[in-house]
Amino acid sequence: MGQKNPPPDERVVYLALKNLFKGQNAQVRKSKTVAKLIKGSNKEDAVANLLREHDFDTICTMAGRLLSAKIFESTLKAKVHFPELFDSSPAQSAEKEASEAEAARNEANAIKDATQNRYKEIQSDDPQHVDAAHADDAEGKQAEFTETPTVSKHTAAVKQHMVHMPSLFPLYLPLSVQHKLFVYLQGLLERVCYTYGTQAMPEVLQGRGWDCPEAVELNRWTDEFSKRTDIFRKKPDVGKPINQLFQSLANIRHTAVHRIRLSAKGIEKYLSDAELFVTLIGDTVHLETIDKLRRETLATMEELERNKHLLQVRFGEELRNIADQRAQLDSAERSVIAEILKEDSEYQILAGKHVEEAIAPSEASFSTAINAVEEKGAIDDDTDSTNEYCHDDGHHEDEWGDIES
Repeated sequence: MGQKNPPPDERVVYLALKNLFKGQNAQVRKSKTVAKLIKGSNKEDAVANLLREHDFDTICTMAGRLLSAKIFESTLKAKVHFPELFDSSPAQSAEKEASEAEAARNEANAIKDATQNRYKEIQSDDPQHVDAAHADDAEGKQAEFTETPTVSKHTAAVKQHMVHMPSLFPLYLPLSVQHKLFVYLQGLLERVCYTYGTQAMPEVLQGRGWDCPEAVELNRWTDEFSKRTDIFRKKPDVGKPINQLFQSLANIRHTAVHRIRLSAKGIEKYLSDAELFVTLIGDTVHLETIDKLRRETLATMEELERNKHLLQVRFGEELRNIADQRAQLDSAERSVIAEILKEDSEYQILAGKHVEEAIAPSEASFSTAINAVEEKGAIDDDTDSTNEYCHDDGHHEDEWGDIES
């Protein structure tokens, strides 16, 4: 196959093929398999546009190099290789910060509602049903069992060919995954609290019959700890007021029980606070588990964030391509209109000529008739003059005749 255009930039190839070489496909190394996958995806817009502009073999070779460098396997490696792809504009950064701040407010309000028993039992089968009493607060809040908000409430708008990209922030994990994470974290922290309680306040556990970690919910533990802050005085400073730390732990329970949607920032905050609490009480056994959980979750969410940045970059590039195509179509439209108007004017002129040609014979006949009438009129005038003269002479002859007689 002949070369269509010069080889594309590696970034162009990466963005076009990123959605293809993900998951297990990112492990592909054989050139034949690479070519087969690319050929099998030639109906996708990004791949089709790439193949339309560039040579197939060249694309396969460049994709193979990126696969060998493991660029498709991790956006972190891609960020090192293509740092400019992950730069955010000031406007994007401001929008992201604003959306995260709004999400934090919504999460705080949702937890407040949950703790004040303002949520009522869902009556309908609609998973997004919200009690009518909260209709004014529904926007921006996440009701129980809602679907994952893949984008914020910004909607795509098209106005005068200006397309607004729906915001991909703040970040959210699927609700099912978030719920499993917080149920696991709640149970883990309840075991931590129970173990610590048996050491710091065994009399309370015995008096209330708390004989296993499952006997007490996490928020009950934080209530008990808040009443006995003196047992934590000799503990190391973890950089956060202890009452705020206890409240954060109670909110982990509320989030798990009431299925409150959290942004990635909210999840990170609660995991960090859980680690601080375990550090505070000196439970090294569970500290390693929570630290590992926090780091892996954070790495996953950072990967998700980088993917979102790449989607924004890809959207921008495709939008520019669409704008170029639109400009070409607009130019073609103007050319067609100009050509149509030009031909219409020519047809009008031609029609005028035809009418003139149709008029010409009649006009000539009319002119001839007029001339004939005018000539006849002139002859008649001459005849009348002659007759008048003759008539006068005859009259005179009569007169002379009378005289002679």
